[in-house]
Order: sequence, then structure tokens, then C-alpha cells
Amino acid sequence: MRQRAVIISLIVVAVALAVWARVVSLDADPDFRLCWSSGLLTDEGFYTHNARNAVLLGHARTNEFNNMVLSPLVHAVQAAVFRVFGVGYPQARAISVVCSLLTLVVLFAALRRAFGERVAWIGTLVLAWEHAYLMYNRMALLETPATLFLALAFYAWVRRSEGLAWSALVGVMTIIACSIKSLCAFFIPAPLLASWWSGRTHGRNTRWEIAATAGGMLVAGLLYAGVWLLPHWREYRHMSDFYLTYQILPRNLLEAYADVRRALLNYEYGLMGYLFAHLPVTFILALITTLLALFRSEERRKGNGAVELLLVWMWLGIALLAFIRYAPSRYYVPVYPAIAALAALGIVRLPDITRMVWRPREWWAHLLRTLMLGYVLYFALVFAFRAPFSWDMVRLALPLSFSVAAAIQWMLHRMLLSGNFSLVWSPAVALLAVALWNIYYFAGWYGNRQYTLKQIAERLGNILPRGAVVAGNCAPGVCLDAPVSTMLVIPRLANYPEPIERYGVTHVVVLDGTQGEWWWRKDYPDLLRRRNRVMREWVGPYAISVYRVPGWLREAYRWRLNSHHLPRVQDSARANRKGKGGS
Repeated sequence: MRQRAVIISLIVVAVALAVWARVVSLDADPDFRLCWSSGLLTDEGFYTHNARNAVLLGHARTNEFNNMVLSPLVHAVQAAVFRVFGVGYPQARAISVVCSLLTLVVLFAALRRAFGERVAWIGTLVLAWEHAYLMYNRMALLETPATLFLALAFYAWVRRSEGLAWSALVGVMTIIACSIKSLCAFFIPAPLLASWWSGRTHGRNTRWEIAATAGGMLVAGLLYAGVWLLPHWREYRHMSDFYLTYQILPRNLLEAYADVRRALLNYEYGLMGYLFAHLPVTFILALITTLLALFRSEERRKGNGAVELLLVWMWLGIALLAFIRYAPSRYYVPVYPAIAALAALGIVRLPDITRMVWRPREWWAHLLRTLMLGYVLYFALVFAFRAPFSWDMVRLALPLSFSVAAAIQWMLHRMLLSGNFSLVWSPAVALLAVALWNIYYFAGWYGNRQYTLKQIAERLGNILPRGAVVAGNCAPGVCLDAPVSTMLVIPRLANYPEPIERYGVTHVVVLDGTQGEWWWRKDYPDLLRRRNRVMREWVGPYAISVYRVPGWLREAYRWRLNSHHLPRVQDSARANRKGKGGS
């Protein structure tokens, strides 16, 4: 009884801290250790752009960039929240906070129904405290709301044996997730593959189940297309073509190979390097559970096939993220619930799992164990060296890590066979390691948190005149709650070229340094002069500069826009003269 009281007390404290960690200092800067991409600084402004326009300026569309076309559901929620609570970072981020808490509740319910309360509590708490998930839950991005609907799809899939309506609901929730963040399209085949796989494992016919899930996807997809996509098709296609062509899909096989190689071996910018650096214990436990599912088909029979869906969910997501050209760490968020759930399965049965995975004598079992352990050791070595990434380092570390792994796995195999290696405390040690690692990471951010974005917004509110038009990558974010018109400028996507000429831009916000928006310097060389700069501040590793566009410069650029049409008019007049016998 006393032990149960202690466990309940620890769970209550962990839950309370997980909620507190999501709501404390919501107006602080994001944790820039999360990602190499400047999207941490810019994307919150992109995704709230239309909602803040609707509330502050009276109409959602003010220029050519309208993220509401890609994520209408999130836009509607943001607009409602801004109308009730005002416009600002805390209000925008609170939507993600609520979605993340609901995701934890849904995941707990699904895991409890599939595997019992112990797995449910561990899986939910591991996900709640993983800092790579937690810190993105505090940002006004699309990944956290989309993940909520993936969790709902998982819950419905767990209940699919209760009727075909649950299977259809899986399809509906999947399409809603994709309508929020199109990257979640990787999940579309997951419930279909998992139903087929679990049918083979359990020896039952799943054709109707698969048909109902596919039917739910089809109906929801057609409804979404008819109500929203078709009326906005031209704009939607333009934006999605940009993301697919310039960010997602590799342009040839060589580039695809380079993307996969980076994802697997690059420890600074690669997918696997990030997972081992930020979720080391959790991800290794998920890998162990994957090995167990490969070794023992009876392990997949537990949870009414939920193991299969978690495995397909995780590995389909990893496969897509490894293949695409641009995969910043915020894209990983929809995969984290599956990783945490598989890790929970590994923690609960860690002593048995370790023996079952490491004791088989087959040659392929030795090979799989060596490959997994060597891969883990590779990242441990390169992180220990703390050297900048280079392929020379890869060629040095890979052979060394696999050689050491072969020796270690042989010793572990022998010790487990002899029975002299106790694993009784391994679940508690694994949980403690997860907790300490994430507490350390969160405490590092909390103790050094900054409010630079908030301070810049306050200063700009005093500097910008009434009726100002502010353009730039950071403009929608740093001017989120200022009653001025803002616009995103990205070549081939929005408001480019000639934003100053077409929209009468009065101020430009530029990311300096290596992340600088080179097109400003190329197209407006007279603008980015020191005499025109009104502010320059550092936000984390990025320098943000604000430039005033002088009135004479705006007139000059406006004349340049009008003069662009003169050659065509002159050519037309010349052709007319020639048709009338002119020389």
C-alpha cells in the first residue's frame, strides 16, 4: 500500500510539472537548441498571419501569402482565440498547449485499452516530458495540432474491433491531420498496413476493416476537397507546388541518396543524429521493441495489433523524413507519440525483452544485434568527439563502432546465457535516465530563457507609424500583435518579386548573417544601408535588422515597377507601324 501511494504521488507530481512546463513563460523565446533551422524564428508568424490580420486589420487576406488555405481548421481556431483573448504569442501558443495536453489524454486512453495502465502511464509521461516534443508544444506551429488527430486515429484504431464505424473514424481523423499539416500524409497507409499485418499475425480476415478505413479517408478527403480545396485550388496548388518542388521532393536519384545518407549518418543536421542526441534513451528503447517484434511474432499479438500500428507509424514517418530534402526537427513531432509508446513497451518488459533479443543463437540475430548496437555506438562516439561533421569522421567512427559493438554483443550474449547478469532494476534505471535527461534540458532553457522577441515587438510598436507595411521573413512574427500590415517575402512562394513596388512597403525586416534574405540585397541594394537601419537585435543565434524605406526610395521603386511595362508597349506600337507600312 505504501509503495502504491509513493507511485501515485510521483505520477501526480510528474503530471503537474508536465502541465506547468507547457504554460510557464509562454511569451518567452523558443529554445533555439531544438533545431538548426531559422523556422523557429519565422514560422509562428507564417501560421498566425491570416488570423491576426482578420482580427487586427479587419480582413484576413492582405497579400499573396495565406496559410489559411493550407490549414483552414487551425486558422479558424486561431481567429476565434484572438477575437476572445486578443492577439499575441501567449494566445497563439496556448492552442498548441491545449492540443498537446489533449494528445496526452488520448494517447493514455489508447494505450490503456491496448496494453493496460502501466504501459499507458509510462508512455504518456515519457511523451509528456520528452523535451523535443514538449518545447514544440509551446510554439504556435501546425505539428502539435496535427499530432492530436493522429493520436485520435490511433485511439479509434485500437477500438476497431467494436465495429466498422471505428475503422471509418480512423480514416476521417487521418485526413483531418493531413488537412492541418500535409506532412502527415505519411500516416495515410499506416492503419491500412497495420490492419493487414495484424490480420496475418492473428489469423483473421481484415478486408472489411481495411475497406472501412479507406472509405473513411475517401469520404473525408472528398468532403475536404469539395468544401475547401477546389474553391482555393489555384492558390493551394501554387503553395503546395513550392513546398514539394523546392523543399520536399529530391530532384533526382543522386539527391535522394544524399538526403538518405544525411538522415542516417550526419550527426549535425541528420534525422537519426537528432533522435539520438535529443531522445537517446527513448529512441534506443523504441529500437529494442522493434527488434523484439522482428524476433517474436507472439509479441505483436499483444494489444490487439496496436504494436503493428505503432511500428508502422514510427517507421513510415522516419522513412519519409529521411527521404525529403528539407526536414527541420519540428517535422519530427508527429512521430514522437509512436516512439514514446514503443519505448514504454520496452521499459515495462525490459528484463524479458533483453533476454529474448540478446539470447537467440541464429546468425541473423547476431548480425541484427551488432548492427543496432554499432549504430548506437557510432553516434555516441561522434557526440563524444564533439568534432564538426565531416565524412572523414564518419569513415573513422563507423568501423570502430561496429568493431566494438561486435565484442560487446558477444559478451552480453554470453553473460545472459550464463544467468550472471541481473536486469531487475533496468526499467527503473531507464525511466530515471529519461527523466534526468529531459529535466536537465528543460532546466537549461528555463534558467536562461529570454524575452527578446517580445521586447522587439514592443520597440517596433513605438517605432512603426500608423499604416506601416512591414515585409520580410520575420515580419509576421515580430509584428504579431502590432496593428500594422505585415507580409512574408519568399522567392517563388509569396510576394516576390517587387514587394516594395506593389505593396508600398514602408519597413523591411531582414535576418542577417548566413541566414540572410539575399534577395533584399540583390533587388534593393540602396535599401539595406546603415543609414536606413532603425533597429538591430540578436534573438538567440540570429540577428534581426529593421530598415526604413525612405519615401524617395519608395517612389523610385514604384517608378521602376511602372517602367517594366514600357518595352512591351513600345514593341506593340512598333509592330502596328510595321503593319501599316512603317519602316
